[in-house]
Amino acid sequence: AAPPPQGHATAAMAFSLSSVVNEEFKMMGLSLKGDAMGAVVSFLERAEDANAALSLMLDALDARSLTSSIVDKQVVDETTRALDRAAGVSRVEVDEQGVPANAHGVARPTHDLDDDGITIVDAFDVPKFSYDAQRRVFHEANKATHVTTVDAEAGSKIDLFRERFLLLQQRIARHRMFLKPAFECGKESRAFCELTPLTGLLGAAGETKYVMGCLSQLEDDRFFLEDLTGVVQIDLTNAATSAGLFTENCVVVAEGEVRLSDGVFEARALGFPPAESREESLLAAAHRDFFGAGRLRPADIPRLLQSEADAKSDMFVVMSDVFLDRAATIRRLKAVFEGFDSLDVAPAMFVLMGDFCSQPCHLGGGGGGARSGVTFKSYARGFDRLAALIEEFPRLREESRWVFVPGPGDPGIAAALPRPKLLKSTLGRLPSVLPRATFASNPARVRYKSQDLVFFREDLQSRMRRACVLPPAIETVGADAGPSTPPETGKERAKRLRTNEGVSDFDDARDLDENETSDVSRDALNDSFDSSDVSCDDATRQETSEWERRPLFKHLAATLVQQAHLAPLPISQTPVFWEHDHALRLYPAPHCVVLGDRTEQQALAKFEDTELVNPGCFADDGSFAVYRPAT
Repeated sequence: AAPPPQGHATAAMAFSLSSVVNEEFKMMGLSLKGDAMGAVVSFLERAEDANAALSLMLDALDARSLTSSIVDKQVVDETTRALDRAAGVSRVEVDEQGVPANAHGVARPTHDLDDDGITIVDAFDVPKFSYDAQRRVFHEANKATHVTTVDAEAGSKIDLFRERFLLLQQRIARHRMFLKPAFECGKESRAFCELTPLTGLLGAAGETKYVMGCLSQLEDDRFFLEDLTGVVQIDLTNAATSAGLFTENCVVVAEGEVRLSDGVFEARALGFPPAESREESLLAAAHRDFFGAGRLRPADIPRLLQSEADAKSDMFVVMSDVFLDRAATIRRLKAVFEGFDSLDVAPAMFVLMGDFCSQPCHLGGGGGGARSGVTFKSYARGFDRLAALIEEFPRLREESRWVFVPGPGDPGIAAALPRPKLLKSTLGRLPSVLPRATFASNPARVRYKSQDLVFFREDLQSRMRRACVLPPAIETVGADAGPSTPPETGKERAKRLRTNEGVSDFDDARDLDENETSDVSRDALNDSFDSSDVSCDDATRQETSEWERRPLFKHLAATLVQQAHLAPLPISQTPVFWEHDHALRLYPAPHCVVLGDRTEQQALAKFEDTELVNPGCFADDGSFAVYRPAT
């Protein structure tokens, strides 16, 4: 029998590939549009191993934050281009029939070459997830049908508080203390606290109840609890509090009873919804990419952890309040750069957080502009000085990543969070001098291999302390133990205590006097930054450093982690772009939060799996912090 024509054979092979592709995509819960299917088949036909190429494509799509289960041609083209670049194919030329002129095999993408493992995420690019309480799953907002904006409608403000509450409600529902046992075993049954919706307090006067709600002040000198079912007035006069800063708009768990006389809920104990580990949050959310740096598959984490452990010399240098209009700041920067330039390995990243001018400079005036003596021209001259200084250190300029995070006094479109990146017109010639510079938003998210870091510049501690409805119980946070979250029994509370002992990821920050210039020796820097010779046993025996003895800062750490939010304050005090409030979430809990807060000196605290650090004010005393991911 004569062989079939070549055209029929090609069509048959394409049909066979289409069937395989369709089945594989169905297994992942995805479907392809017609033109997207053609693009996938074309990509597989020019690969040496179609099965390996299809596996790579599915892995790449799995790592992306897809807005829909229906994959279009644009997504396929972006994925195939990324795979071609990883295989060393810069461009694939095709003829009129779609046959590649220079076909290459598809190789597994690698992150070892020209990849420092650092991914920087802008706050306005963070994916937005909403929790479906009926199905108990997270859904990512469809960017094609809903575009987030800074001038949102009033309904977005309601959604802001609803999403904050639902996020914490689904988390506390998994906590052992509030989870009802599946089986009752008589006297051996486990004690638990059953949360009652606020509408369930009707007719329950005199009974001890546990409720969860948003603390608000709807009337003068009267506080209320609100949840999705109702509202009740709460009396906090005799309430015992756990560690944390209790402000309006924060979500709390209260133990108490309804008074028969006036129907007010009298709280005996007040605490935050207990935090959970990062692994538990990721597992409950099916490892969705809340961070915005791409989905981390569980199979990849061991390899990334090993890569972090091998990169012991990598370090991140963090400075806050770098006033470039002061000569003393430039001298201190020169001393720091000279010290790090003398090391064997340059720092992987420098993070400079604002304000970058000693006086505020805003577009809308308000103390900035010509009235305060700060013009955009003079503001940009500060970055010109920094550019001239960095040019003296070509090694740091070429080998290190540079990240610039704006502060509350830097130019911006509004005094709301998150803040967009610095305007290009105010940066002088710095972008041309630093090709590896990233001008990030505030807050900025950075992923280093498997670690998620958040850099936030805001004078948050004093603002939250002023907004407290109850004074923080300083004695509840000792120097040797982390705070716990009531209501819990004594045994369960003891199990949940977390100590701050052990080797810290942050080395002791170095203070530079104004008179210090280029005489920072290499040995002094090594002594200051190298903590590899400190064992865990030695660290548990030695006393905590001075910058770890900050009780108020530990309260702040407990608040941010348990509220899963960077600014759990009334939006009248800390304005937030309603449709970008998700960019301020700390869920799942990151590995580290660097808070540039000028109202506090250098401070370090750890709550659960998250470390909170304040590098201090570089403009005042030259203090900064160094983060070592490997330790």
